[in-house]
Amino acid sequence: MEYLLKSVLCLLLLLLFHRLVLQKEVLYRFNRFFLLAAVLGSFLIPLVTLEVEEKVSPEIMRSEIFPPEYSFSETLPSEDADFDSFNRIEASPEPARIPWQKIAWSIYLLGFVVCLIRFIRNIRLIHDQVRRNFRVMYRGETVVLLSESTAPFSFLSYIFYHKEGFEKEGIPEAIFLHEQCHVHEKHSWDILLVEVLLVVFWFHPGLYLARQAIRLNHEFIADQQVIKQFPVRDYQFLLISILSGQHGYALGSSLNFPLTKKRFSMMKKTSKPGIQVLKLASLVGFLGIVVALFAEKVAVSAPAEQSAEVQFSDESKSISIHITADGELLLNGNPINREQLVRELSDVNGEKTIVHLTADPKLKMGELADIQELLRENEVRRVKYEQTEGQKETSSSESARERHFRDAIILIESVDMEYTQKRYTELSEKEKSGLLFTDKPVEKKSPDAATFEAWKNKDEFALWIDGKSVDNTVLAKYQPGDFDWYFQSGVKANARSARFPQPFQVHLYSPKYFEESFGPNSEMFRPRTNRDTITLTQRNLTSMNDLSRYPDPVTAFLQKNARYEKLKASPDASDPEVKEEIQRLFEELEDAYAKTPDNRKKMLKKPIAPSKGSTGKTVAALPQNKSTYWNLYSKYETRVNRNRLFEKFSQEEMSQLEKEYRLLDKTFASLSLEDKMQVKKPSFPFARLTKEGKVIYKKMEDLTEEEKKSMAC
Repeated sequence: MEYLLKSVLCLLLLLLFHRLVLQKEVLYRFNRFFLLAAVLGSFLIPLVTLEVEEKVSPEIMRSEIFPPEYSFSETLPSEDADFDSFNRIEASPEPARIPWQKIAWSIYLLGFVVCLIRFIRNIRLIHDQVRRNFRVMYRGETVVLLSESTAPFSFLSYIFYHKEGFEKEGIPEAIFLHEQCHVHEKHSWDILLVEVLLVVFWFHPGLYLARQAIRLNHEFIADQQVIKQFPVRDYQFLLISILSGQHGYALGSSLNFPLTKKRFSMMKKTSKPGIQVLKLASLVGFLGIVVALFAEKVAVSAPAEQSAEVQFSDESKSISIHITADGELLLNGNPINREQLVRELSDVNGEKTIVHLTADPKLKMGELADIQELLRENEVRRVKYEQTEGQKETSSSESARERHFRDAIILIESVDMEYTQKRYTELSEKEKSGLLFTDKPVEKKSPDAATFEAWKNKDEFALWIDGKSVDNTVLAKYQPGDFDWYFQSGVKANARSARFPQPFQVHLYSPKYFEESFGPNSEMFRPRTNRDTITLTQRNLTSMNDLSRYPDPVTAFLQKNARYEKLKASPDASDPEVKEEIQRLFEELEDAYAKTPDNRKKMLKKPIAPSKGSTGKTVAALPQNKSTYWNLYSKYETRVNRNRLFEKFSQEEMSQLEKEYRLLDKTFASLSLEDKMQVKKPSFPFARLTKEGKVIYKKMEDLTEEEKKSMAC
């Protein structure tokens, strides 16, 4: 009950701030997210726990536990007391109790059922309107034409409009822009969120006020979108003339929601940036006050005077025992055997002796256990286990590595190009060694004069300054001391390119670039979070990206080749659809392998053609002259542009079109460089996607953001 009361008061206070401070400013989109955050935050803030330290002295703590004035004798009857008087007390009849708790739950469940039925009814009502009425595509939006006269409104991706008015003159531009804004801004989801909460918390007055504020703010947003293109006065007259007297739907974003003087006045409202900044700044302080008021406060008592360490008496004796890797004992730095150690321990008071025990990291655990048992037999209880300097350094480095990677998502690539997700603590020691890490700062190093002078030879050295390729002549503008760091590497003959044929590469770092790359605040020292994905490959390569979803060209080739080999070896390889998929993958792999530079081919696996028995097809020889290419290109372009509406291509036509494109692309690759400059490179205007196990094709411009990411567009 206390939680619900806090939640209600918290939301009412946040809505009051919105009404008095934020609603008067042209911050409509900010206000939208503030209102949604206020609704959700009002349920979360009372769950926040704030620790309030309350210092209590040891004397007060003792007096509270054992009050000095408390006496057990005061609670017991004296020897002269009349015990019969206790027995003569008559029990008064217990009055009948009203079951308030059951009544409250019955009222709540009744309200819950009523609100749930109302919510389902409203959803069903709109669903029936979409299903029963005629739908048309109007300027890229789905318009549902209603037979009854109603105010225009929108819900999810649908715009609802009176059929008769639409057939006569279409939808007025201003009305269409208004409803289109509701659809694109996804305002229906805000309303649905509040409506769902109202089903559960139907007694919550703040949610009803929040729903009203959210819907009004939606209208402000849509109105603002319209008046960017239409005069305010004309728009207001249009609203009054079209919408007066018409009803709307409970869940829809309706133009008829409330046409008040405030809404009309906000159309002409302008805000000063300075005032907006002040109000947003005041919001931060106000949120702090709200959290302080409604968060759960827990008092943490701490004695005013508390010793940090156990103080040993002055008579305590301290000895040091070290066990080497061979099991030899050192007592205070002097070699000693076990018999001598037993005699030494028998001569000291075990209760007053502190033993500082250290052991070599390579010592067997059984050896250490034997010494621990020996100390217990001699009643030595105060043993401090300490690490050697080497152990401390290793432990410190390992803990720093764990802190660096513990929140990251780590993918382990298998030989079959499959990926297993792990956390740092789940990695084997071999896998941990593959993570690139250092907690030691990179020491600065500037080149000497002779080395710096040699780098000016552009036939021997390819040069980069701050990550950008530059001509060697620019070194004349610099001195060796202008650079804080450098590294030089050799390039094997088969790895050199036409652009960089030099046998050596040199990278120079200016002070600013060095700080950005290797400084304490650089990316290399940033602790990884759960938004970072690291991939450990089977190729001794560590990538700081999710190669399972966003592979580099080499990984993408290997992933596709693994799928190709798996399909060839599968029991379904003789299935016609699988055969077609195998052939398609082979053609893509063969094409990609042919286009790969020679220095990168050693990292790839050359695709092996499927046997004729597995696919029933042989790969035809490619034509290699320009006239043949133009003939194929003309036929292909004619088919592509015959009808660019994707919906009218059948699946078989799309598959055939893709095959023609791949043949054409191979033909283009086989042309001479001179011929390539005189022809056009082919393009495939559709994306090939797999959804629910089925292959579909979509135009590039119709891809969603999620689909583009999945294709690494």
